[in-house]
Amino acid sequence: MSQIYKNVTGQLQSVAKAETVLIRGARQLVTLRGRAGPRRAAELGDLSIIPDGALLIRDGSIAEAGPTRRVENLRAARRAREIDASGRVVMPGFVDGRVQLWPESQDRGRAGTGLSALTARALAACARKVLAGMARHGTTTVCAATSAARDHSTELKMFRVLAGLHGQPVDVLTAYVPLVPGGSDRDAANQVELLCTERIPVVARRKLARFAVGDWGTLAPAAVRRLLECARNLGFPLHVWAGTNPLALPMSVEMGALSITLGRIGDDEIRVLAPSRTIALLQPASLFQRRSEATPPSRALIESGAAIALASGFGLEDGPTYNMQMVLSLACSEMGMSPAEAISAATINAAYALECGAECGSLEPGKRADVILLNVEDYRDLADRFGINHIHMVFKNGTAIYQEGEVTH
Repeated sequence: MSQIYKNVTGQLQSVAKAETVLIRGARQLVTLRGRAGPRRAAELGDLSIIPDGALLIRDGSIAEAGPTRRVENLRAARRAREIDASGRVVMPGFVDGRVQLWPESQDRGRAGTGLSALTARALAACARKVLAGMARHGTTTVCAATSAARDHSTELKMFRVLAGLHGQPVDVLTAYVPLVPGGSDRDAANQVELLCTERIPVVARRKLARFAVGDWGTLAPAAVRRLLECARNLGFPLHVWAGTNPLALPMSVEMGALSITLGRIGDDEIRVLAPSRTIALLQPASLFQRRSEATPPSRALIESGAAIALASGFGLEDGPTYNMQMVLSLACSEMGMSPAEAISAATINAAYALECGAECGSLEPGKRADVILLNVEDYRDLADRFGINHIHMVFKNGTAIYQEGEVTH
């Protein structure tokens, strides 16, 4: 176990694991209660806030959420361990739908060279540092893509490592990105058939990944379709990394992809996306890094009724941060979203993009107790006070996994 990960968990020795926890007195309890399914249009900005709110947590799940006076008087709350949230915002943990836990080489032709030389233990130690940092910043669920790997043995090694990282300390859902090395069209076609006839079936049979990703990159549309159809036929829910290819969106909607990572998009594409189940996955931090590129029209997407979610994109291409608080702030300042819309997109909608919206993403009875306490009095401060880690405490499955430490004088 890495020293950084030990330091994070070590700070929690004074916060004992309790079967029942009462978080009380929150200035704003941001519940995001609502209908099942991703939030769209006006409901994206409805956070269902309870002033002076409280949460009762039992056996890792939320048992009750409501006004403090009512919840603290429940019989089950009488012997609970109390956490005072006075003056703080309490909300669901962030869900980050697109990360990579190992750095990606910009030269895809040699992307797997460094990874193949690392042992599984070294890969796990590197990833744990990243996951600990994410936990300290309030992320409780991530979807981690496999790094580019030219050989199947390196891919299998990464799958084993990612499986071992699940719950250490956050939930890690694995997305398989079938890689087609550069070369002639004929070579690419041969590689696609190899993936479809050998590698993808092995990943499916062994249940090594939860999702499959269609990465348009430099592939021809027919090759991407072949990969997506193969993965879908094997039972994988699909995600699509579209870049700026105009053909990616209609194909993604047609094939029922859970999400699509967008670059430029016009009115015609918005009309296709709006009524579909496919969620537009936006990465404000990556777009901020690449200021020369057009920003997806988030306001037009929201007003059309399209579902949108936020992700950091950390470790992929030029994703510069895993701090979802900063991602939320950039969504407001650079993409015209309101703080409430950004919070919904980074929690409940991101959870539905990963097919776990019934389990996390909001603070409702029966859902996992993935909860963060913030050192702000109003949720809008997350957008206004950027570049700061506002996290006071993080709960994962009802257990405190991080608590803000004191400054030594």
